[in-house]
Formats: sequence, structure tokens, C-alpha cells
Amino acid sequence: MRARKALMIAAAGVVVAGGLAVAPFSFAAQAPGDGCADVEIIGARASTERAGLGVLIGPLAQRVTRGTARTVRSTAVDYPATLGNYQNSVRQGVADMAEKIEATVASCPDTKIVLAGYSQGAQVVGDTIAGAGRRGEPAVDAAAIDQVAAIALFGDPTFTAGEPFNAANRTRNGVFSRGRGKLDAVADRTRSFCNTGDTFCQGGQNLAAHLNYNGSLNAAEQFIVGKVGG
Repeated sequence: MRARKALMIAAAGVVVAGGLAVAPFSFAAQAPGDGCADVEIIGARASTERAGLGVLIGPLAQRVTRGTARTVRSTAVDYPATLGNYQNSVRQGVADMAEKIEATVASCPDTKIVLAGYSQGAQVVGDTIAGAGRRGEPAVDAAAIDQVAAIALFGDPTFTAGEPFNAANRTRNGVFSRGRGKLDAVADRTRSFCNTGDTFCQGGQNLAAHLNYNGSLNAAEQFIVGKVGG
């Protein structure tokens, strides 16, 4: 079933890529290169986006950087973000995100970590924290998860209706629904944004809804800044 759904995502890839290609690409301003930043944003871009933070997570990181007096460093997850071999792409993203989290925890124990992901990137974030599938194991240990101050998810294919951290009361599950309670450990630090009719987080028919999360950036910024301090 998961393989069939992955093929469905791949089939939409040409349209998704076309929709994302017209959006501006940007990175957040960085904290000084030496020492530890007060806040580290680790972001995973959407499927088919070119390497970096991507067209949504990049602007979010910029907003957070401007919205707090704390120093902020932004780091992009290094992974394929491909559709043709979707599950393997997600696994590579999880491995890299976990490595980056653990490196920050080891070298900067006082840094507040923010995780953000869009589309396939949102699944990468969730799988890193909760593991893949209904019996998955986290890719990082509890101490590392404790250092995560905020999580922002957009158009998450593993969206599950009824979770307390959902930004809106959507009644349908995503195409790879994670199942209730899998992110309970970080529920108070998480916001999941899912548009009505979104092809992937709602299993809907509106691909345009999946490509338009700019309207959620302000709420996401306020949530993150509230968690890391203004």
C-alpha cells in the first residue's frame, strides 16, 4: 500500500516540480560562523526542490531570524528529495537530519533546535522523531529530542487527523498517515499546517493547496519564536 502511494506521489512529481520552480529560493541569514548559536533551524525541503532550505523553509527561517533577538543559524538537510525513489529519499533525509541534530547536541548543548519540513521534508522530520511506520523507532535518542524546542510541519504526507498539534481541524488523514499518538513526545512543541484539499496531507484533489503554504508562515513564525524566545 505504501509503495502504491509512493508511486502516486511520483506521478504527480512533474506538476509539483512545475509549481515549485516559479517560487523564489532563499536562505535565512546566518549566525556568526564560530561558536554556538542560540537557535539552530534544521530544515528539510519539499520533493523536487533544489538543494538548500527550499522555497518555504528558507523564508520561514528568515522570518524567525528577524523575529528574535537571539542568534540563529540555519542548516539544510542534505538529501535527494526525489519522487522516483521516495522512501529511500526519506530514509536518507532522516539519517542526515539525525546526524545534524546529534552534532548540535554534542557541541552546543544550550542551543535550542528547531525542526521544519515541507511535504516530503515534513515526513523526514516526523520519521526522525518517531521512526518510520507504526512500529518505528526514533532516529535520535530522548536527550536529543529534549533539546528540540519547536517543530513546524507543512503539507505532511503523514498527517493524522485529530492530533492536538494540528493547526486546523482537518478531518482526513494524509496519504502515509502516521497514526495517533506517534508524536506525543513533542506534541506541545509541534505545529502541523495542512490545507483543505491538499493532495498529500489530506488525500485530496487540490494540488494547488499543497503548493501554497505562504499563508501559514506568519503563524509558524509566531509559534517558533514563542518557543525559542523573542
